[in-house]
Amino acid sequence: MKPVPIIDLVNSYPVNDWFLLAMILTLLLMLVIMGPYRYDYVKSFLSMFRFKSPDGDVSYPLLSTAENIAVFLLSSVCIAIAVGIYSHDLLEEGFSQIIFLLWYSFAVAVCLVVKLMLYTATNKILYNRQIITLKPGRWNSFFVMSYSVAGLLILIFSILVVFLNIHLLALLVFAYLMRLLVIIGRIFKIKTTLFKNQRSNTGFILYLCAFELAPILIEFMLTSRLFGLI
Repeated sequence: MKPVPIIDLVNSYPVNDWFLLAMILTLLLMLVIMGPYRYDYVKSFLSMFRFKSPDGDVSYPLLSTAENIAVFLLSSVCIAIAVGIYSHDLLEEGFSQIIFLLWYSFAVAVCLVVKLMLYTATNKILYNRQIITLKPGRWNSFFVMSYSVAGLLILIFSILVVFLNIHLLALLVFAYLMRLLVIIGRIFKIKTTLFKNQRSNTGFILYLCAFELAPILIEFMLTSRLFGLI
């Protein structure tokens, strides 16, 4: 009698061993870092969508600086893995897929670091002028929280796509759905936390266009031209 495997890979996508190792290692590292704070992550992420009882402050897990940096970089790898699954031949031998993961993760991380720096500079000015009452560091931690939760969920769904042979279009839809949820949550918090005491909506609209809408348009153009994902 032959033993029955726990995971049947007969119907899964053929995957390069190095790419598979990268997926599993990234998932394990994410779970090790985020696991002890799982309840805080759930609470913080759900707080983004409390439209009927908006919070006056932002919520996020109290990770150390090293943990925040690590989960931020790993979340960029999660995004790169999803893009790699959607756009590359997973059976291709060699290290081309790993090289793609490295440079794409680096590109995503750099873009988000620039965005965080712009957030910090702008929020410091607004905070010093008492236009907003939330300290810039708290908003950055909230941003990393939302990004890491989305990254982990996209990675888990990517693994399910590979092992269960789910159509790649489902991965694209799920990734954009998570992206949309995070953007909606951040927009809600910008209005209810950063600009809650403002009579005019001008500051909110300008802030929204500069930090949420404009990056989406740039990302859309770059993605469609460079990778043909849309």
